[in-house]
Amino acid sequence: MFTLQQKLAQQEAELNRTKERIRKLENGQKIITGGMMLSIARKDTQRAKTLLEDINREVTKKADLDRMQSVIDELKAIISEASKTDNSNQIAAY
Repeated sequence: MFTLQQKLAQQEAELNRTKERIRKLENGQKIITGGMMLSIARKDTQRAKTLLEDINREVTKKADLDRMQSVIDELKAIISEASKTDNSNQIAAY
């Protein structure tokens, strides 16, 4: 027979396991969403611009920005390359 303290400890342990499963699920969803957003941005310059604007507006911690630097650089390169292509097409049209 379990004491009340043992029953409480069991319930708390089960609650903590459930919270951990929820946290892992949410983190997985965030990773998948981020990967999807990058995949779309790599194919669509306007989405790359929007994503870069969102990052500049929403990501404010220096540590987070440091972790995102390679993504920021990639998005800037996508935008830059598209504007070069647009300019070349405009010049060729003349």
